[in-house]
Amino acid sequence: MAGIYTNITSATTTTLITKDSGVSGNIKKILITNVNTSNVVDITVDLYDGTNTYTIIKEIEIPINSSLALSDNVAFDSNVFNLRITTAGTSPNVTVIIK
Repeated sequence: MAGIYTNITSATTTTLITKDSGVSGNIKKILITNVNTSNVVDITVDLYDGTNTYTIIKEIEIPINSSLALSDNVAFDSNVFNLRITTAGTSPNVTVIIK
């Protein structure tokens, strides 16, 4: 799978991989970086099938200029689920890399 690179600059829920989009859920790592120089960011990563939400991590605080790497059990069936991230906090500024 080629990498997916996403910048998020607001408190929102962003779909990183859309189900049935042809993008494989066979991923090895998700790297989430808080590039904000003033504020922490809270993130939640989940799988969503259109009705049910299955949380991978919930409301994890990422400090200023820090990263979180998810590398264990992150693959999923992209024919069934959307992979989403929710950012919260004051002026979130996050980079997400999926490999």
